[in-house]
Amino acid sequence: MLEKILESKTHILLNQAMDVGTLRNDVIADNIANVDTPGFKRREVIFEEKMKKALEGTTVQLGLNLTNSRHIQMEGSIPDLEPEVRVLEDLTFRNDENNVDIDNEMAKMKKNSINYDAVSRSMSNEIRLLRMAITGRG
Repeated sequence: MLEKILESKTHILLNQAMDVGTLRNDVIADNIANVDTPGFKRREVIFEEKMKKALEGTTVQLGLNLTNSRHIQMEGSIPDLEPEVRVLEDLTFRNDENNVDIDNEMAKMKKNSINYDAVSRSMSNEIRLLRMAITGRG
C-alpha cells in the first residue's frame, strides 16, 4: 500500500531529478578538480533533453476506472531514463588541450545547486501534503 503512495508520477520524477542533480554535481566537481590537468576533457550530464523527447510521445491512456464524469483520465507513464555522462571534445582554451573553463563550471555548479534545492523543496512539500492527507491535519 505504501509503495503505491510513494511511487506516484510526481515522486518518481522528483526522485529522478534529485538523482540527476547529484550526478551532475559530481561531474562538475570532477571538472573543477581537473582544471589544471593537461589533456583533460570536461564532461557533462545529458538528461533533460532525453526526458523532454520521451515525454513528448506519452499520450497512451492508462485506463483508470472513472466513477464520475468529471474525473480526468491519466495519460502516459513515466519513462525509465538514465542520465548520460558525455565527454565533450569541443573547444580547447589552452595549449595543454584542457577544455575546462573554471568560470563556466562554477556557474553551472551554482545553477545545479539552485535547481537541486528547488526539487528537494518540492519533494518536501509533496511529503507534507501526503502527511496532511493521512492524518487529516496540517
